[in-house]
Formats: sequence, structure tokens, C-alpha cells
Amino acid sequence: MDIHLQDQTEVHLSYMLDADFNLTLEKEALYYGAIAMMVTSLGKCTFAVLDHYALRMDLDPNEIRMILNWDFNHEPTTIKSIDLKILWPKLEDKRIKSVQRASHKCTIHNTIKDCVDITVSVTNQ
Repeated sequence: MDIHLQDQTEVHLSYMLDADFNLTLEKEALYYGAIAMMVTSLGKCTFAVLDHYALRMDLDPNEIRMILNWDFNHEPTTIKSIDLKILWPKLEDKRIKSVQRASHKCTIHNTIKDCVDITVSVTNQ
């Protein structure tokens, strides 16, 4: 799995079938800490659901890329929201809504949805 920390509140995920974790940082000053790991876990868990979906629909799950952004609350500091963009280039238009619905079946998504606003969008662009 390739993990690219784009900014302190943005991570890009790709090649999620790979067993190895390849971490890159956009800038040396960035730090891949616990919050980025948790958000990455949401992406990986969502991918596990989509991998199963892809198998049933005869699609290639290794084409899936994800961009995750998050915002914070203050006093106390908590994650306020996560924006998950699923990019699946060869996904047919008619499957976009079903992939979006499937993405909400992720265990981590369902665990944190009552305290974190999670927005999911799916595109084949």
C-alpha cells in the first residue's frame, strides 16, 4: 500500500492490495503520526469493503485511489470531519452510487460516524 502524506491533514492512498507499506512525505517537515494513521485506517477499511465489492462485480480493486482530508475541533482537540474521495477510473457511471453506499459498510466508518462527520464521494475521473 502506498501512503503519501500530502499535507498535515491530507493523505493519499493507492496500491492497497500490496502487503508492504510505502510511506512518502510531500515535505520533510511532515510527520506521519497517530491521527494520519487513524485516517489511513479508515481508508484501508473502506478499501477492504470495496475489494469485496470489486470481486463480485469483476472489477480491478487495485485501480482504486483515495484522498482523505480531515479537520479538527478545538477544546478538546478531536477530529471534526473526514472527507474521503474514492477515485476508481474504470468504474462505470451506473456503479458510482452503489460504491458510495458500500463504502459506508466499513467497520471503522460505522464506529466513528456518531462523533466524526464523514463525507464520501466517488468518481471515475
